[in-house]
Amino acid sequence: MNDNTKTLAFLGAAGAAIALAWTSMPQGREASASGNKMGQALFDQVDGTAATAINITEVDQELQESKSIEVAQTDKGWFIKRTGKADYPADADNQLQGVSTVLLDIRIHDVAGEGSGEHAKFGVLDPNVANPQDAGIGKYMALKNSSGSSLAELIIGNEVKDVAGLRYVRKPGENTVYMAELENVNNVSTKFVDWVEKDFLDLDKWDVKRVTLDNYEVVKGRINPTTPQILDYNSSEWKLSGSPLVNGEELDKEKLDALKDALDDLEIIDVESKPAMLASSLRKGNEFVDVNNAQALQATASSLQQKGFYPANELDSAGKPKAYPNGKPMLKVVSEKGEIRVGMKDAVEYVLRFGETYRGPEDDENATGDSRYIYAYARVNESLLDPPELETVPSPLPEKPATEVKPGTPLNETNATVLPPPSDEKKKGDEGDKGKDGEKGDSAASTPPPPPGPPPNIKPPSTPPSAPPPPPPAQQPSQPSTEINGTSAASPIATDPNAEYAKMRAQREADIARVKAENARKQKEYTDKVTKAQARVKELNEKLAGWYYVISNDVYEKIRLERTDFVKAKEKEEGEAGDAAKPTEVAASHVLVAYKGASRADPSITRSKEEAKTRADSLRQQIVDEAKDFATVARENSDGPSKTKGGDLGKFTFETMAKAFSEAAFALDVGGVSEVVETPFGFHIIKRTE
Repeated sequence: MNDNTKTLAFLGAAGAAIALAWTSMPQGREASASGNKMGQALFDQVDGTAATAINITEVDQELQESKSIEVAQTDKGWFIKRTGKADYPADADNQLQGVSTVLLDIRIHDVAGEGSGEHAKFGVLDPNVANPQDAGIGKYMALKNSSGSSLAELIIGNEVKDVAGLRYVRKPGENTVYMAELENVNNVSTKFVDWVEKDFLDLDKWDVKRVTLDNYEVVKGRINPTTPQILDYNSSEWKLSGSPLVNGEELDKEKLDALKDALDDLEIIDVESKPAMLASSLRKGNEFVDVNNAQALQATASSLQQKGFYPANELDSAGKPKAYPNGKPMLKVVSEKGEIRVGMKDAVEYVLRFGETYRGPEDDENATGDSRYIYAYARVNESLLDPPELETVPSPLPEKPATEVKPGTPLNETNATVLPPPSDEKKKGDEGDKGKDGEKGDSAASTPPPPPGPPPNIKPPSTPPSAPPPPPPAQQPSQPSTEINGTSAASPIATDPNAEYAKMRAQREADIARVKAENARKQKEYTDKVTKAQARVKELNEKLAGWYYVISNDVYEKIRLERTDFVKAKEKEEGEAGDAAKPTEVAASHVLVAYKGASRADPSITRSKEEAKTRADSLRQQIVDEAKDFATVARENSDGPSKTKGGDLGKFTFETMAKAFSEAAFALDVGGVSEVVETPFGFHIIKRTE
């Protein structure tokens, strides 16, 4: 049952409940001062199934501002109607139920007053017409039909003093104020977030398999890359790749578990629509499509940039921009504050990109600067699935042996081409079968070998003999021997070796069929998982593609983690030396690669930050992978004043250097070389010397 059907069913049930309650209610109760009103339904003969819109208006007493919301039914379900913003799907069964219950099931308890002068006292002034600064304004609720006419509308006022569950209510346009029993009125809200599915990703933290933190930044239109931190999760254990742990480091499991919890509970506080071109492209699984509409492309780029997202060239493995067949560039989206990629066990990967601080319109309750845009979409990542473990298909045997085998002729590698290895299953007394270099053992004459029976995955010998083995010596028994892969045994041969070979070939074909069938089953199982993931991605992108989401900064800070946020010094085991054993100072050398704009960078340096990072990675590779002398690399390449001394900095305390530099240096063992470390001065490769 879809949301539309569920809502109609509920409204219809509510109407039926009203009718039943009225017909079963005892009659003849004493009336109040306004006649026989007690027990009567406030709204008679209302068809709840005709409701296609809900309107709610109230005043924020603290801000003294009027707040309203309209939820209307369309052919695609229920949507929140927003002035100046795109309609957004409503997902608020509880809210819909609350409004329906309040309006359709309300019955008069008594009459409280008849005059308009008492409306403020009872808190039933109409918020649609009253001044927001006035006292005594109530909450307006209405159910409307497709023509916009009200089926039921009500102003709900103060609670009746000393009578639990009763409130003052009034119909708009009427002066009479009633007391009526109402529940859950305060749960019916005018806030956008109370009417939508806040958990817009709908992911289960227990299905998270990989989290990739890619904290690049876009500064003045240029991407400042960083090394992505790849965190794999399996059976409550986290494993880091991309920037491996060094001695003295371990993962902060609590921080990473909190990250996973935050992803599970990720909630939106607002949405804004994406340009139609971008939304359509994302629904098809592309970030940008090849269009000739330059105006639409420019509008899309402008919308992205306003939110902190930017179109960038899609690059191939060689770092060159990709293009469509017509020459137009392939574009992707990058974000101001990097992105997080969340891979699930089912091969669905969520991509979450972090944009600008959300400001919104001036009257937006969320426009506080404490929230941020997020760009979300889904894709299939097959690397998250374990590939099927396929067996090697055995090679088929030829239809006939290499040479004709006449009755009485032993089967061997020459005339049968391929024969199976000896069986591993030995009978009692078989231990003497096998002699050195193929000679008979002591018990060979008394115990014949088992008949040939090839196991799966049979492979031919790498070098078959060029000629048949020599004939047996004259002193041996006159009966022929059977030779199987170089092992001979004196036993009677099969009366028809060609028939025996046919059996071997049939067995091999059966093994081939079995392996192929099992491989096909495993491959189908894998393909089905991919197909299911594709369907799930399509479903998600149908929902995500059209919107920029807004999340709170509190949530943003929980999911956008730096390496230093989740890597900590390894805790000491019982019996190990504590903090007293930690060094107060270390000695180290470094290679510095500066860039234009870095702190204290020489004015002659013109390389960009991206170029500096690439150069630092290359120099580290020369030191670690190519075993180049650290001091030589420093003298030839470092941009720091210590280059003349081979990068030697001497001894220093933790506080002497930039925090990131000291953390890396103090975490190294003597002789160890760090990953590339970024500080305000540029990129460093550090070697601890003492």
